[in-house]
Amino acid sequence: MAVGAIGAIGVAILLQAASQQPGPCRLSGTVVDQASRAGVAGVDVVARHDDTVAASTTTSADGGFELLNLARGSYLLAASAPGFAEISPLRVELAGAPCDAIVEVAYRLKMQVESRGAAPRLPDATTITNAAAPVLTGAAIAAAPGALEDVFRAFQSQPGVAASQDNRNDLLVRGGGAIENQTRIDGFDVPNPNHFGAQGGTGGGLSMIPPWLIDVGTIEAGGFSASFGERMSSVADISLRPAKAGRLHGMLGFGVGGAMGEIERPFGDGKGSWVVSVRRSLLELTFHEEGGQVVPKYADALVRVERRVGGRHSVRFLGIGASDSVQIEDYDGGTDRIDGTERVGLAGVRLDSTWSPKTASTVVASIGTSEIDAKSRNGAIVDGLDRGRDVDIRFRADLRRQTRIGSVLAGLAVKAFTFDYELLAYGVWTPYSPIRENISAKSRQSFADVAGYVETTKPLFGRGRVSAGLRVDRWGASGITTGSPRLKGDYLLGNRARLVGYWGEYRQAVPYIWMASAPQNVSLVPIASTQGGGGVDLEMHRGVHLGIEGFDKHYRNYPVDRLAPGHVLVDAVADFESPFVGQLTSGGRVRARGVDTVVSASPGEHLKVVANYSYWRVSQMGFDNVWRRAQHELRHQARLELNYTRPANWAASLRWRYVSGHPYTPFSPTASIKAGRAVFDLTRINTLEYAPYHRLDVRVDKTLTRGRASAIVYFEVDNLYDRDNLLIYQWDRRLRRPKPTYQWGRTYVGGLRVEF
Repeated sequence: MAVGAIGAIGVAILLQAASQQPGPCRLSGTVVDQASRAGVAGVDVVARHDDTVAASTTTSADGGFELLNLARGSYLLAASAPGFAEISPLRVELAGAPCDAIVEVAYRLKMQVESRGAAPRLPDATTITNAAAPVLTGAAIAAAPGALEDVFRAFQSQPGVAASQDNRNDLLVRGGGAIENQTRIDGFDVPNPNHFGAQGGTGGGLSMIPPWLIDVGTIEAGGFSASFGERMSSVADISLRPAKAGRLHGMLGFGVGGAMGEIERPFGDGKGSWVVSVRRSLLELTFHEEGGQVVPKYADALVRVERRVGGRHSVRFLGIGASDSVQIEDYDGGTDRIDGTERVGLAGVRLDSTWSPKTASTVVASIGTSEIDAKSRNGAIVDGLDRGRDVDIRFRADLRRQTRIGSVLAGLAVKAFTFDYELLAYGVWTPYSPIRENISAKSRQSFADVAGYVETTKPLFGRGRVSAGLRVDRWGASGITTGSPRLKGDYLLGNRARLVGYWGEYRQAVPYIWMASAPQNVSLVPIASTQGGGGVDLEMHRGVHLGIEGFDKHYRNYPVDRLAPGHVLVDAVADFESPFVGQLTSGGRVRARGVDTVVSASPGEHLKVVANYSYWRVSQMGFDNVWRRAQHELRHQARLELNYTRPANWAASLRWRYVSGHPYTPFSPTASIKAGRAVFDLTRINTLEYAPYHRLDVRVDKTLTRGRASAIVYFEVDNLYDRDNLLIYQWDRRLRRPKPTYQWGRTYVGGLRVEF
């Protein structure tokens, strides 16, 4: 990894002095990649006083270092490593009791030095980042036009990631399905951190995580570490920011996310802090849909407490909860009323420990629940029921140590889960099959998945690194054991280019709701994917950066509905469709390959321009042994984003998006009229293509400051030129012909936040 040599990558050095008594000072800290926030091993750190070396060391596996027995005074701190651009020395003042200082120095992108009480660092996975890896700060997420202050909607416009539709924040990553994305928040695995989450999916209507609490969010679209095993396509790793220092801080406001409030404060002894955030929707006041009335309501809360214990340990508590409800009255579709409520919660504790400059550990334990109670009534008759509860108890322990063979990460993960469902649906059908099924199931199952993993990262010829790992999973539901080897490396070419490559096996179990729909589905084998890719990131010119990465993915064991042998469920979940399925069989295959590119430039002091383009080809094959285009294939994707800021505390931004139309299967008019519902023409599966999608979103932000208080006012217009973007064709029984359903038209969004 070229730290400082490639403009797209910055270095931040966090120095922390933990001495609480007068006497020699101790500086401890971490050298991190500014883009990924991951520690960088093998960096030489030297502190000089009056041109004399006062202390020196080399960073450990997680980028940590410690300089002992320093006298009070002024130091120049330098960090360097073979193949890395040299970092200009940073001046640090150590004075007082305890010795502390805070300095911020600009270097290329940004370098920050901070000297304060030591906080152990999470020894997460490999530090090798991808060539086109999206990294977003919380401020960038909050101000992104068209993202609705939602981290996952912000990711939808990044290279390698696509959206399924305007109504949802699902992530389609490099041809993968909407069930394939893992989310980790402050080290805690959260199955679905979204309001109105799709059962079995990883997305929903709106994120539960307020962006103003996010420090940085990254998404790895391939080649992620063996320590991640929940999903196949991506890992969204979100770090919450620390509480603001010095005093009690708060925020009140309203906007697209509803009415909101937040309060935070450090502990009096300076060894930790707490944060509490709450939101309540306002959508029910104005939200309507054509053909019926939809009344959504939601609320969420987040509590975070962190505390340092001695000089070696740090404890963190995270609690997240949300409550959603919706009522739908539709007088044209045959169902009089649908009522539904959903509650989601997670509580967990994490212990980070630094045992020596070479050894660190992390232990994470959490319990998460998801409850749903939805009914549909036709008059007084209940003709649909979805009532269930999922409970996940998770434990993960990681140990990272610097050894002669490199940085070694070893870990153990256990997930014990229980699902309890009562399902009822009459006449369930898909347009792929003329047969209707009645689903009536009561299912309660408990299983445990156990995984062990080991990974080592070592230098490669002095100008790169290679990481090799193996993950072994015991899947409780299917009763099988699998091994997943993974390999990733990078290499520096000169001072302006970095090559990256990866290969690996990735697996995940089928969603609980699919297991509950039919007892036979419990024994389905995990879905598997073999993936490889590689690319280059380079600094073409000072301030102009380019990332290119190609990928190739081969899936097997994807479920297929036995009544629709040509339909692989890789495109399921992302379209508010029924989560109920009949008996499924493993055996579907999917191929995805393509290239993602991103270019960023700063043509002026106040202007930043980012553009990306992706080309994907995705095909699938069911039991009919015919390869055909996948329904969620988005072959061409392009985005352009401009951000303009002025010192007078205001900013303007725009984002334009283009996506080529995805394939679809036309209806058979004769069969649909005869059946009184939609029936596809199965001789033309995915042979037609929807019209391209494109829209322009613009936004203006203004910050007003008075004393310690500040107000942020924003206004944006989404789909500025009001394009009619087609979502889907539906069969109109009354008119006996297809009827188009469109995505969002021109939409106005505004809000206000007051911080104090």
